Amino acid sequence: MQPKVHISFLPKNPGAVSALFYVEREADIYGWYAASNSRRFTAAFFMAENFYARRTTVLHRSLHGDVYGPWIADHPPARVGNRCPLPEALRHELERLQFEFVDEWLFFRTDPAIDGELAAYRQHGLPLTTLNIKSKRLKRLSEFDSMLYYATAGADLNVMEFLGKYLRCRTPGVPA
Repeated sequence: MQPKVHISFLPKNPGAVSALFYVEREADIYGWYAASNSRRFTAAFFMAENFYARRTTVLHRSLHGDVYGPWIADHPPARVGNRCPLPEALRHELERLQFEFVDEWLFFRTDPAIDGELAAYRQHGLPLTTLNIKSKRLKRLSEFDSMLYYATAGADLNVMEFLGKYLRCRTPGVPA
């Protein structure tokens, strides 16, 4: 499984950061989304069932950012939680991919041993939030308007648009 990645950073919008990876499997997509700004942090594993099918897409997400915990349907909206719709092997793979993705691209303000990251952010006058892009990765971001972003080849912008519209745990003001 080769994940597709999209990361964005709005330094002028209190450090708004969004990070997403997903994998495609037939008509479905599976992944992890996280967003942070000066007021809020959110993260969730998700499944967009029937995303590439001519049927209604159902968006499921983890309630507590835990791939093994309870899940809920965000679209169409559901008020009750349900079991994770992912097979166990896929849950393990998503957890592994999330670990690698975070390790390569991101750091949290609460991580131990981030003095170098903090110094780099101060040196460049960049705001810190709960979730941040590693300083060595910032040079890989391209600029569009006032947004810095990175996307792997083949990343489907429709995925980001869909999540931005229906993922209820997203952070307002943070681009998907």
